[in-house]
Amino acid sequence: MSDDRKKKTSFWIDNERCIGCGMCVDACPMKILAVQEAVCVMTDQEKCLECGTCMRECPEDAIFIEGVGTEEKSSANLKTDNKHTAAGTNLQPKPVGDIAFSPILDALQDVIQEINPVQVFEFEGVDIRCLNEFTMEGRKSFTRAYRADKLEKIGISCLDFYGAMRADVMIITPGQAYDIPYYVIDWDESEDHIFFICDLMPSDDPGRNSGYLSDYLHAPLEDLYQHYASIPGLQNSVFHWVRAVHSPYIITGTIDRKPAKNVDMLFNCAVDYLKAWLALYKKASPRDPDTDYMKLVHERRKNIRQLYKENDPGIGSLNKFLGDELAEIDLSIIEP
Repeated sequence: MSDDRKKKTSFWIDNERCIGCGMCVDACPMKILAVQEAVCVMTDQEKCLECGTCMRECPEDAIFIEGVGTEEKSSANLKTDNKHTAAGTNLQPKPVGDIAFSPILDALQDVIQEINPVQVFEFEGVDIRCLNEFTMEGRKSFTRAYRADKLEKIGISCLDFYGAMRADVMIITPGQAYDIPYYVIDWDESEDHIFFICDLMPSDDPGRNSGYLSDYLHAPLEDLYQHYASIPGLQNSVFHWVRAVHSPYIITGTIDRKPAKNVDMLFNCAVDYLKAWLALYKKASPRDPDTDYMKLVHERRKNIRQLYKENDPGIGSLNKFLGDELAEIDLSIIEP
């Protein structure tokens, strides 16, 4: 993977709309936004991931990033409009050294060895060996796909952004003849904080199917949820769309890296939820994919994939670093 993609992001602010509320500052995963003289500024355009999170969270629609969002919001259409100004860079970016990231993927991969996953180097007819290990701006990263009995795929990814943030993801997708939940973990760690999603995402609608809610979610997760939902300092997630498809037992939000005991609870949550999923996996029996019930399951899974494709902030980041073609392949592995 080439390391010559480094560029400054075209980032613009509508000065008449921006109210200096700071919601974008809180939402930015790289912590490169600030409010100066009551207006949002970007402190280091080279490190923008182009994820679009700041745009989505801005209550006044005052932020514009070239290539992110609709064509009407492209900064290419704003350069001749004097009420829009490029984000200032007069604030000195805070230097960030290499961070001692948490070994969450190592712990999770130890757990799933029990199901004998086999790595594959072709996925959906595409050669994916180039993703087995690559660099982004000189930082080692990888995205890998695995097969196992009863499963469509296990997608595991570690993406290192400038040594300032690392996104660790594991998605386990059930096979076509199984209605067990997905296992989902997204662990995005930077110098000061961790953004976290952990869930057994239901293959069927638990609001429609009370038996599914009881057997696949409440029974394995209720006690774990009561323990981990009250982790001190865990702030609500800004990605409200995630709630639309995940279970009532999702643990998600942002937490400061200190004190370490709170991060340890997140770490243990990821491992315990995976063990709960593993117990369901072991008991799972195949179902006829052509039944009305399984057709509903497959339709829901299709809708989940579409929702992720429309909203996942990682899409812009991967397009920036990998290019459109490789980004699409990468996302096919690590999205549900």
